[in-house]
Amino acid sequence: MSRIGYHTAASAIMSFQIGMDVTGNNLANVNTNGFKASRPDFADLIYTKRNVDETVHTGHGTKVDKTNLMYEQSTLRETGRGLDFAALDEGLFAIETTAGNVEYTKDGSFYFYQEDGTLRDSNGGYVLDYDGNHVMVPLIDGNIDYDSLGDMIGVYRFENPYGLDQKGLNYFAATPSSGEAISDESIKKKQGYVEASSTNIANEMSKVIEYQRAFQLNTNMVKLHNELEELINNLR
Repeated sequence: MSRIGYHTAASAIMSFQIGMDVTGNNLANVNTNGFKASRPDFADLIYTKRNVDETVHTGHGTKVDKTNLMYEQSTLRETGRGLDFAALDEGLFAIETTAGNVEYTKDGSFYFYQEDGTLRDSNGGYVLDYDGNHVMVPLIDGNIDYDSLGDMIGVYRFENPYGLDQKGLNYFAATPSSGEAISDESIKKKQGYVEASSTNIANEMSKVIEYQRAFQLNTNMVKLHNELEELINNLR
């Protein structure tokens, strides 16, 4: 008995499980500032020609070819807080993480660390200026000079932002596909705002239903194939 049907259904089960994982991650970050949702890109596995009719191809399942980053700017949410910033369009803030790496984020909710006078993100990383240096919070008579601070915070862009590697802690890392970061003072910042998550709950829930049904269908196909194989073996 051919096992093509079994392997086709099994590959689909694994692929739709990955799809569910991606969707679950999107939903888990619905309230994460600056989060960019992802979409799995499904691709067919190889086809073979049938001996009887070579114009008819037999498929061998599916796989998740890649996961696409949905990088479009999402809604800006007004906070009225002077240390909150939104980098418009494709702009990103540069952060020197606590591990010493330079990574990038859309989350512009920053904090003043009085111990050393630096501006940091919610993970404790240093916010960088346009030259890659730590932003030192300007003070006037002991109060933060918010206007000057806004000019100091660097904004960066990439030739291909869709090629960025989505890391943990809401960071992006440069890749050969994205190219190197480019500081760009022409990209506007909006103070007193943060960029909301790009997760669309309605779309994600429809994906959950779609993947669940497809997962169940292919699970039933695997069970049916096993039952038929067992029946055939008993008849021998």
